[in-house]
Amino acid sequence: MDGLGATMAGRAATAWPLRLAQSALRLLRRLVDGVLILLLAVMVLAVLAQVLGRYVFNFSIGEATELATFAQIWMVLLGAGYAMRERLHVSIETLVEMLPPIVARLLMLPVAALCLWFLWVVFEGGLQLLEIGAIQTSAALQISMEIPYIALPVSAAYFALEAALAFGAVLLGLKPVATGGGVRVD
Repeated sequence: MDGLGATMAGRAATAWPLRLAQSALRLLRRLVDGVLILLLAVMVLAVLAQVLGRYVFNFSIGEATELATFAQIWMVLLGAGYAMRERLHVSIETLVEMLPPIVARLLMLPVAALCLWFLWVVFEGGLQLLEIGAIQTSAALQISMEIPYIALPVSAAYFALEAALAFGAVLLGLKPVATGGGVRVD
């Protein structure tokens, strides 16, 4: 095999893991998007049932209130990872925008480290909370509190993945450091 053929074979051998990772990431993101849409629908329907129960039938549906609360918890926590993916989190970038690009990227190292450390703390705390949730049930739905509590470690892990990808893209120079006040401008 000549040098060019060996180079192409080497690239092909290392390209499939990258394609597999990209496909898995796309699948995970679609799953999160679908879950977020489903949670919003569940929350809206549960609140609508509660309103109808109260004002039309003069009867309060405690299960609907609890279901809406749990759906909202999951939606907010998973939505934080989605917001990271879309770079929608509020940020103050005045200083960063005044710095030379290389210095601004280097400044992202401690920022990324602090964010990922915080998400690790949330992840660990969520795992500890699961131990408590294993012995508790919710008041109205009578489900294990592990179901709402598992939102913490799951969402922290997803948020950390999206944060690592976002910070990695900035650190490697693939994405700009600043996005215009944390709001998408595209």
